[in-house]
Amino acid sequence: MLYVAFDGSYGDSEGMVVVDNESFDEHFYNYLDSCADWNRPSYAKWFEENDHDFTQAENLDWACSVCDDWFESEQ
Repeated sequence: MLYVAFDGSYGDSEGMVVVDNESFDEHFYNYLDSCADWNRPSYAKWFEENDHDFTQAENLDWACSVCDDWFESEQ
């Protein structure tokens, strides 16, 4: 399958994830920016299915303990 985006990009859609980000907060985008390319689709899908409030973690100001736990389980 092929995807074509409004920004003009296109390519193979295998592994592509589309999520509704209407209720996402800033900590979702901080994690999305910090995770590896191969991990972004899994994280986006997990976050959408497990929408949660930001819960402060100890390591960074923008870090969330719920998201940190997910990332540790993926390694």
